Amino acid sequence: MNDRSSWLAAARPGQAILAPLCVAVGSAYAHFDAQRGPGLPAHVLVTVGAFAAALGVNLVDHAWDRLVSPSPDPKTPDSESLPPLEARESAGAGIAALALAALCGFGLVPLSGATTLGYGVLAVILGAVRGAPVVGLDTLGWGLSEVAAFVALGPLAATAGFASQAGTGSSGAFLAGLPAGLIGAAALFGRRATKQDLGEDVARGTAVALPLLAAAAVTIAVRAGEYGPWARTAMLPLALAAIAAWRLPASPEAADYGRWRRLALGGAVAALACIVAAFLIASPD
Repeated sequence: MNDRSSWLAAARPGQAILAPLCVAVGSAYAHFDAQRGPGLPAHVLVTVGAFAAALGVNLVDHAWDRLVSPSPDPKTPDSESLPPLEARESAGAGIAALALAALCGFGLVPLSGATTLGYGVLAVILGAVRGAPVVGLDTLGWGLSEVAAFVALGPLAATAGFASQAGTGSSGAFLAGLPAGLIGAAALFGRRATKQDLGEDVARGTAVALPLLAAAAVTIAVRAGEYGPWARTAMLPLALAAIAAWRLPASPEAADYGRWRRLALGGAVAALACIVAAFLIASPD
């Protein structure tokens, strides 16, 4: 694996795109809620900051992996999860990316206040401690990492996006982030399932249930008036992600897991994009 591939595999930019999309759910909800914000400058800063923060969290997560397993094993089910990038290099790059995210957050302060920065810090902390040795959420118990991903990519990200436009948090934005958090947790579960010692039935059942639960949450949000009517279109990619998980063979190999993870991530990105578009279509401005 060349240096460029090693960095990409550690930073996982495809996975990192979930963060700005989840933040965009909150920003779009602010328009749906008729909040007049600072506009494009705040959108750019919060999007760049969320993406940089996600890259930083992924690089720190890889550094934790290398500390626990310093020698990559090519026979593992997901060899890309542990590319030949040293823990020190990965941690240094992660800190740099998080510093860029912090600069974007400070740049938002004159435009919309410091609320976005506060929610962003909480989300980063949850993401960074998931894979920490001994005290990390992966170590403390199965399911805690998924809960952290749900909270960070759901209520925290959506409220941060809302605050970037409105200057403050909102219970509506918090609730609007719940389905987005389930979508993000469903997409990230693929990598966690290959890292943790889960039985095949448990992994498959969870992989099928999470996107279906997210689809049900989207339906409830639309009926409750929290989402625009067009958000129902998000249920299609979520259903396809659930089908992809159900179709995993009885004894999955690396290629099977890789295909499932790509489909799950693609379904999550498409579903979040549908929700954001639905907010913008239904917004009064």
